[in-house]
Amino acid sequence: MRLFLAAAVGIVTAACALLPATAEPSCDGGLSEVLREIKEVISAGNRQCRDVARGGMFGEHTEQMLQALRQHGEVVESLKTHTDSLNKALGAVAEVQTNQKFIVASLQAEMETERIARTHQRRTIEDLQTELNRLKEESKVWVDHLNSMESDVKEEIRKTESMAEEMAVEVRSANERVANLGKVIRRVQSSLQALERVVNRHTKSLVTIRKHKGHVEDSESAEVTVRPPQPLSENFDCPHPYTKMGTGCFTVHSDVRKTWEEARDDCKNIDGDLANPFDLFDLALFLDETFSGRWGFWIGAQLDNTDTWNWVTGVPVLMQVDFWGRGEPGDALENDERCMFLHSLWRFRAGADSCSHKKFFVCERKLN
Repeated sequence: MRLFLAAAVGIVTAACALLPATAEPSCDGGLSEVLREIKEVISAGNRQCRDVARGGMFGEHTEQMLQALRQHGEVVESLKTHTDSLNKALGAVAEVQTNQKFIVASLQAEMETERIARTHQRRTIEDLQTELNRLKEESKVWVDHLNSMESDVKEEIRKTESMAEEMAVEVRSANERVANLGKVIRRVQSSLQALERVVNRHTKSLVTIRKHKGHVEDSESAEVTVRPPQPLSENFDCPHPYTKMGTGCFTVHSDVRKTWEEARDDCKNIDGDLANPFDLFDLALFLDETFSGRWGFWIGAQLDNTDTWNWVTGVPVLMQVDFWGRGEPGDALENDERCMFLHSLWRFRAGADSCSHKKFFVCERKLN
């Protein structure tokens, strides 16, 4: 191909030597225009050299040169086409590079943002670690303080338990003393009743003596007619529905509340009356051991117009030590609180209330 092109160049040079000075080709029209002008120059040279001895040879080479030029034009056109494609490809590559630069810039910005975020995160972690260490120190201080408090509380609990045990011993001792005191009271009551019987016998004797001497006409007027109930012996049985409590027979009605009069009527319907024991100790002790919470029970005592409390049997109520509940009976006569009841608020000591109020009640049956 190089030899062919060299021959073509030689032919073109020889042809150009034969051309007139005004027939120089112009390159303004591009490569195709140049080739056309060369073709015209060769044709003109071929006509001038037709009569020369070398014209035949020049004509043959001219055709070969024209064919070579045509092929060269096709190659040039192909190169132009490839050049356009390469230019487009280079444009696409440039666009891709631009996009890549944009992407790289974006990635660099994101990396910088990530770096800043990691820096902040690292600082936050350091701050949290510092705070955690501080909290650990404070927790240690609090744990030591709580351990100290726990030790103090355990010591106080131990002391309290020791005091509770001592108090329990004292309470048991007090209960034993109270039980013994109850026995003593019952023995004193028995002695008082025996003394009363002796007094009654002496009174009857005195009445008889006075009758014989004419000082009185009716011995009955001088006899003591009001007597407290006699305690039962230890060996006795209570009829249904009564239960033995201490030295008496009682039944507790704790299902329906009634007024004092209604309660007394119910007691009479079962051959009894509202409870009127000579001593409230055994009844109060039974109620205190049986009922917890807030309970109130009518018993058989009323206040008369002389401000005196009497049992339903007519016997005055013996006001023993620690008989009334706190604040009781108050001004019962003025407040029209004429009926007696026992309440759990005072460990079943006595209180006064209006007879129209409704409460539970305790019945008692006297045995001969």
